[in-house]
Amino acid sequence: MPLPRLGSVLVTGGAGFIGSALSQELAPHSDRWVVLDNLHPQIHPSRQRPEALHSSAELVIGDVTESEDWDRVLTMVRPDVVFHLAAETGTAQSLNEATRHASVNVVGTTEMLDAFSRASHVPRHFILSSSRAVYGEGSWQRSDGSIITPGQRTHAQLAASQWDFADAMALASESRTTVPAPTSIYGATKLTQEHILRAWTNARDTGLTILRLQNVYGPGQSLIN
Repeated sequence: MPLPRLGSVLVTGGAGFIGSALSQELAPHSDRWVVLDNLHPQIHPSRQRPEALHSSAELVIGDVTESEDWDRVLTMVRPDVVFHLAAETGTAQSLNEATRHASVNVVGTTEMLDAFSRASHVPRHFILSSSRAVYGEGSWQRSDGSIITPGQRTHAQLAASQWDFADAMALASESRTTVPAPTSIYGATKLTQEHILRAWTNARDTGLTILRLQNVYGPGQSLIN
């Protein structure tokens, strides 16, 4: 079945390996494919346009946390579809760089939505790349059948190599039954993204798809990130 035309598309963080792969598949089915990316040196050490980005993609170098960059982009394009990929993604790194992760993931999302409000424009659909990190340790079942969400292991448990929780068995995470309970700062910022976008899109009766991705890898991935 041929893909329908997507109209004008805006991809935040779209110069990474996921965004570049998306561009190869979907840019030919779009009227315009505009990428907003700051080419962060942790992912793009050369600060050059990625070769894997589709030739028709319009690359705008800018920061999702800067309102001026958002206003500049939205004078160029009024997107029908938004892929919101821009994020700081280090689970361990977020423990020591909490402000950096919260700024990009949370404030970057609110800056995007405020820019759409200033421009009086509502895209017809958002796609958010979230993370399985929103689940934290997931749910466990006690021998009496009750379900618990124990959260993060204590230092004492880790020192004792106690990986399991007493009298409980880990349950497979399923989106229908597992309650998000992030145990990392990164996971908390991604869940906050979900809540913010859901509130905004619900209020404007527009579409939202959330993808809670596991570890991702593939051609073009930065080996220094």
